[in-house]
Amino acid sequence: MSTGDWRHTQGLAARDARRTTGASLFERLASLPSLSVLTSEGAPVGDLRDRAHALARKLREAGLEPGARVVVVLPNGPDFVVGLLACLQASVTFVPVNPSLPPEERNRRLEAIGAAAVLTPGDTLQLVPTRQGHTSSAQGAPAVILFTSGSMGSGRPVGLSEQALLHVVDTHHQVLAYAPDTRVIGYLPWSHAFGFTLELLMGLLYAGPLRSVPPDAFPGVFASTPSDFLLSVPRMLERLGDAELQRLRGGVVGGAPVRGELRKRLGKTRLRIGYGQTECGPGASLGEPGEWAHDDFLGRPVGCEMVLRDSSEEGHQELLLRGPNLAMGYVAPDRIEPLALDAGWLVTGDLAKTVDGGFVSQGRRDELFKLDNGRMVNPVPLELPYDGRILLIGSGGRAVQPLARGELPANFSLPVPHLPPRLMPDSFWSACTTPTGKVSRRRAQQLFEDS
Repeated sequence: MSTGDWRHTQGLAARDARRTTGASLFERLASLPSLSVLTSEGAPVGDLRDRAHALARKLREAGLEPGARVVVVLPNGPDFVVGLLACLQASVTFVPVNPSLPPEERNRRLEAIGAAAVLTPGDTLQLVPTRQGHTSSAQGAPAVILFTSGSMGSGRPVGLSEQALLHVVDTHHQVLAYAPDTRVIGYLPWSHAFGFTLELLMGLLYAGPLRSVPPDAFPGVFASTPSDFLLSVPRMLERLGDAELQRLRGGVVGGAPVRGELRKRLGKTRLRIGYGQTECGPGASLGEPGEWAHDDFLGRPVGCEMVLRDSSEEGHQELLLRGPNLAMGYVAPDRIEPLALDAGWLVTGDLAKTVDGGFVSQGRRDELFKLDNGRMVNPVPLELPYDGRILLIGSGGRAVQPLARGELPANFSLPVPHLPPRLMPDSFWSACTTPTGKVSRRRAQQLFEDS
């Protein structure tokens, strides 16, 4: 089948009344002069749309109804894009799951969303017998289901419409404004919202050849291969050289707070901070290129509204957000649970303050903890002087327990009752760090108690 025929079938599928998100993503991908990504080695593979058409036919012949949830267990690369295109063409919901997940976590995610089928390498399709029926709710079917990073527990499945995803892509690209010949080399997992929306979708629709390499290999590839634009979490940037970062035309750093020495390094680059959550597609705000004056800066709203409201916890303000980028809701096997909105506003759980017309993070509401005397502790501002070397825990304890990373800071002090700092091994920090680079305070507290 030709690419023109593929475009025609997209129009037919988009008019399916059971799909609420319209044809915009279908039509835009089909109308591109070509649609291809490079292999991890940098080799071109040609236009992917005819391969996608064959796989879409296989999905329909398997009896999958529009809106059925198809878990796609494929690594970043051409096969991943073929799976996405095929699901769009067949009007089934695309649910990417990182192949590196342990089998028990993969099975948990299948159960959590009521998967109808699983797609694995070689276009191998396995049906889940009890879940082959139509599983959308009165809201319609999401185009994509992405799991949160799980920084405060197990990842939750979030249903996203094409409209929300494309709103993030288009509004962010309008600010970033990279040219069609922009070379993007990345490593972010496309099964996560940051990589899926801002690296993959924005790359497919706006950039030149898009190449994704395994994270372990990325520093070497990045140093030896020209790249114009980068999307990254802070932890990876610590492995990249200043010269390589400064040659970039632009990029976005997100997924975790940026502070201390890394923040100062980035002030000499064209990189900018980005903030968001899976629940908002995931983009919500951006800083300016090279704007790194404040630790934990979040930037200014892009394509949405953001305000602060007094939190239920006295003395703190919480970030609220509303706009077309908001998700449909959290996914259950037989329904979509709408986001808990307050007059249309998503209560993000992030504490913040205003600085330079933007926002600076003050941690999360669910990171606050009480000591056994009832004193409430917000650990994030207390950790800032120690440049990521100190994490504070102590929920329910008689005093705050500082955990040290790398070395014990000289002249350590806190304005709250605290125990002597405990130096924790690298294995501890690895175990409580999420894929985006955040250290989960909840995991750290549990691991410390267990040890």
